[in-house]
Amino acid sequence: MVVEPYAQLNISDLLVKIFGIASLPPNEIIARLALALIGALLLYLGYKKVLEPLIMIPMGIGMVSANLAYIIGIGNPHVNMDFTNLSNNFIYWLQPFYTFMFSNGLIACLVFLGIGVMTDITFLMARPYVSFILASFAELGTILTLPIAVALGFNLRQAAAIALIGGADGPIVLYSSLRLAPELFVPITLVGYLYLSMLYLFQGKLDELTIPKRMLMTYMDIRELPKISPKEKLAFSVIITAILSLLFPQASPLIISFFAGVIIKEVGISRYVKLMDEVILSLSTFLLAFILGTLTTVEVILKGEVLKILLLGILALTLSSIGGSIGGIVVYYLSKGRINPLLGPAAVSCVPTTAKISQKVALKYNPRNYILAFAMGPNIAGVITTAIIASIYIALFT
Repeated sequence: MVVEPYAQLNISDLLVKIFGIASLPPNEIIARLALALIGALLLYLGYKKVLEPLIMIPMGIGMVSANLAYIIGIGNPHVNMDFTNLSNNFIYWLQPFYTFMFSNGLIACLVFLGIGVMTDITFLMARPYVSFILASFAELGTILTLPIAVALGFNLRQAAAIALIGGADGPIVLYSSLRLAPELFVPITLVGYLYLSMLYLFQGKLDELTIPKRMLMTYMDIRELPKISPKEKLAFSVIITAILSLLFPQASPLIISFFAGVIIKEVGISRYVKLMDEVILSLSTFLLAFILGTLTTVEVILKGEVLKILLLGILALTLSSIGGSIGGIVVYYLSKGRINPLLGPAAVSCVPTTAKISQKVALKYNPRNYILAFAMGPNIAGVITTAIIASIYIALFT
């Protein structure tokens, strides 16, 4: 009599073959269940719009699946962290996106391209000195967090990548962590995007704590903004792209992507604008969050000293926001009370989130105050200064 192979297996062996997660040690199973629950929580908070739904919903469902799905001999069935092994592209269904869009920074550049199409650079051009002064103050976290991270045991490359969370720019955090600390890019980028989604919860309160109430009431007349033609914006975008690419080549892919989007918007190529806004930006944001979620598994997170990165990330963002407030107060006095200090925290460069937060706080203290257009200047300048600091860190430490 021939005995079928499966007949020789006991119940526990069958369970292990069917449910791969059952083959793992109990402590890892518990950790995976905990991460899956965290993913479900992020998804729910995105659904309730407590956190940014465009990021948290795909990231959350990715975390749930990646931590519960385990195949013996393969592990995570969605994607493998190793993008140098090309055979992985034939095993994991998300691997081609990860290999050819994350490893070279393409995904960050595509997001920047879409952001550029949505961005108006009028105030940046109208008051470039003010915008860049405020943006420089708002880099406080990206500077001061570096030595603190080194003191906590990270090497210079890792510390620089973590410090850039203070720039509050998700694509730059992703791009620079892949260049500086690829072994930590998942936890660093995850923490970066998590905190960026939480900015609405704490930045406004921090602005009110650090800026005197009488300054928060400062009125800015939207009619003071000069008219700048699309031709002038086009020329400015080309010139600043050329200068920054020459001086900071490490950040050139991000810079050209952002200003290419701005140029297409100003030229008025409606088909390209629609493509980059509705298709490229939406798809790249979804893939970025979804793949990052599927990479957030126990074996990746436990190697990444996540608790330290969480603490350093919130420290970097808090310092940058405080630095922006200090810069705003300085500019308020230099302008003899004509510039609202809330333009300072807007320079923490999460476009356009921090500018919207400044607008919300301004309305709370003066219902006639519309500062969003003014706040977009330092907001965009913050993108540029963060890219410059990322370029310097990459050049120095790699």
